[in-house]
Amino acid sequence: MFDPRVGMKIYDNVWYLRHRLEPEQAADILSAMGVTYVMAQSKILPMQDTAIESEVTAEEKLRFQTLNDRAFRDALKARGISYFASINIGFDPAFIAANQDLLPVDQFGKREGKTDWYIGLPPDRKPNIDHKLALLENATRALEPDGVHLGFIRWPGFWEIWLPDVKRAEMPDYCYGSGTLARFRAATNIDVPLTDPVAAAAYIDREHKAAWRDWKCGVTVNAVGRIRDALRVIKPDVKVAINTLPFFPSDFDNVVEEVFGQSPERLKDVADVFEVMAYHQILRRPATWPAEIANDVKRRSGSITVSTIQGSALYLNGMHANRGRATDLTTDEFISMVDGLEKSEADGLCVFTFTDFLDMRETVEGKRRIDRLKAFRR
Repeated sequence: MFDPRVGMKIYDNVWYLRHRLEPEQAADILSAMGVTYVMAQSKILPMQDTAIESEVTAEEKLRFQTLNDRAFRDALKARGISYFASINIGFDPAFIAANQDLLPVDQFGKREGKTDWYIGLPPDRKPNIDHKLALLENATRALEPDGVHLGFIRWPGFWEIWLPDVKRAEMPDYCYGSGTLARFRAATNIDVPLTDPVAAAAYIDREHKAAWRDWKCGVTVNAVGRIRDALRVIKPDVKVAINTLPFFPSDFDNVVEEVFGQSPERLKDVADVFEVMAYHQILRRPATWPAEIANDVKRRSGSITVSTIQGSALYLNGMHANRGRATDLTTDEFISMVDGLEKSEADGLCVFTFTDFLDMRETVEGKRRIDRLKAFRR
């Protein structure tokens, strides 16, 4: 049975490649940390590099070839730890590079390009959903996971740079490409212009903002529902967890629904678990905020909700430098977040990432963090 109290994101292979742990050893360590579930990438569903380096280097390939995903999944199961197989749905630079006709267009008429590591596809791109669903079906047969964890299941946008001082009107809003507009027109009978993205964006914003919002949110729901239905043919009890953006409806005038197309109220019909990316240091929020945003998603969805918290400070270099983010995430701050979540309405928490805790587990500060996780709601 799925216990949502304490999760761990495993978005890289460091535990196997650098720490040289075998599946049984890694499972023992996770169990000793009080972990009740993981959201993990695998050889079968390899993740692309994001803020975390997930891809395998040339030097690591020989060792990586010996990794047995099923052995790791089974070792976790033997210890009562649920396994969610993670996959990035709307983010895959290699697939996008080979299918550039799928790239979205924003309200300025500009086709999407890469921003730092990020480039994304909307959930109305059937070839992409077909591709990712085939991968998930294979993984579900091979791993028999307790659940699947769908990353980047939303409309495109680099949400981590939507800091409090950002002006929404200056940020890209996708997609006003002719194909998407045609699908919107067919679904709503709204006579939106198809070949002029700037005019279409202005017309929709002026005359049909609510219809556009509802349609975008519905497309996201349909994509998740299609994946869920297909996987439940293979494994009827498989749960679906989704990456959930950490924005209140009041943030940037409801950017979470209008730009990113995520509505917990509607997604609750197709998703079992809402994994809220409450990365407070990245978004320059206080340590009290992960509990607050988790409460909001829990109330809006009425479903199992877990709040993911950072283990270390991120987005400090390159284009992210000098944006006012804290350069450190102390143990006291981490414990404060856990304390807040323990009192919250959230069903649990998830830590981003396992590598941070492996690297610090023998240190005084690492042991303090682990002890706090072990004590969470016990």
